[in-house]
Amino acid sequence: MKLSKPLAVLMGLGLIGATLTGCSPQKAAESPTASKVDEDITLTVLSPLVVEKTESVVEKGYADAYMKAHPHVKIEFIGVPMNDAYAKISTLATGGQMPDIFINSPEFDSKADQLGIVANMDKLLGKEYLAGFEAAPLKQAKLDGKTQFAPYFTIPTGLLYRSDLFEAAGLKAPTTWDEFEAAAKKLTVDTDGDGQTDRWGFAMVGTNDGSGGSRFIPIMRTFGAQELVADGSSWKTQFGTADAAKAFKLYGDLVNKDGAVPPGPLQTGYAQANALLATDKAAMMVTGPHTIGAILAQNPDLEGKLAGAPLPHAPGKKSVSVLGMLGWSISADSKHKAAAADYIKFMLNKKNQLAWNAATGRFPTRTDAISDPQVNRPELQGFIKAQDNAFQLPAVPFYADLQVIAGNSYQQVILNKMSPEEAAKSAAGQTETTISNNG
Repeated sequence: MKLSKPLAVLMGLGLIGATLTGCSPQKAAESPTASKVDEDITLTVLSPLVVEKTESVVEKGYADAYMKAHPHVKIEFIGVPMNDAYAKISTLATGGQMPDIFINSPEFDSKADQLGIVANMDKLLGKEYLAGFEAAPLKQAKLDGKTQFAPYFTIPTGLLYRSDLFEAAGLKAPTTWDEFEAAAKKLTVDTDGDGQTDRWGFAMVGTNDGSGGSRFIPIMRTFGAQELVADGSSWKTQFGTADAAKAFKLYGDLVNKDGAVPPGPLQTGYAQANALLATDKAAMMVTGPHTIGAILAQNPDLEGKLAGAPLPHAPGKKSVSVLGMLGWSISADSKHKAAAADYIKFMLNKKNQLAWNAATGRFPTRTDAISDPQVNRPELQGFIKAQDNAFQLPAVPFYADLQVIAGNSYQQVILNKMSPEEAAKSAAGQTETTISNNG
């Protein structure tokens, strides 16, 4: 059986299964947990990554290796798709059924803090350990000075593109949206000469959910409009501005005027979009470096044919990025907090972070791992540059609602049910109501 590129890399590094971390049972006594746990315990971990094809191999490998080194500890996963994870956590919190470890992020940490479900991460991880994180992710993992989660990885938002198709068409990575739109049209072609378009320029994630909204909002910011702006002790929105309307217009034009987006954009989520690139049906996608691993897992022949670049921007504006960070929190209700902290540190040791990067393209958060030459691969350089443009998401418990508002509004433009200006006004009204309801 031919292994996909990411899995082949992991096998070559000896990072699958019990050898994943280089920690053997004989070394278990070096772990603080190993000396404390003398009875069988079970750690439950809520993860959206364990339901993904490539990611699950790595995460389950962590667990297998840890359990081999710590015979008294059993790791059980609660797998929940990313778009459903925060709702699931909220439901579990309401029912008093929180797992020991759960996924968290800058989009959700305010809500998690409001629910009172996060243990004292500063105390559990320790000052010395926290100092080993890169400054940018650690800063965004804090809320009011308190660490909410241990940063797991970053996936800075940028533009992923087929570098071979760009070169063949005489194109360079676009720096403005005008250049992007021109490239998308030029790369929308009939490859087999049957009179039907079969490759499109842009795989738009057009679903009305976190995947779609989390891409549109940074794009809107590159036009100069912010979803939320601090207004004293409250917030206001720029959804209703002319700059925001230009972002909505871009989405509508790419689908309806340029025909540069594959059919069915409203049903195209993240998985469908990266499959379009993997099957040679699209040339560009707004995403993070992790998509490189997902695409190569489906089509190893695209090795060396993918590259990243910062998001384009409107004239006179600047490119932006979102760190796209996820991290691990320990539940305030966990009965095994010390063991949970030890397992998190285990997942984030250098060898494991590099294994994760090799398999998925996601960036490590620990300084010792991100400084390794492995991370500075050519196809990742554009995303590394994009990371410098990252903005910090507003710390509000309703942020995920704004992504859905954005998704609903751009879908109305794509369906020709609203003009870009009407969609911008509608999004502003919904956001103002949301701000008021959470005042």
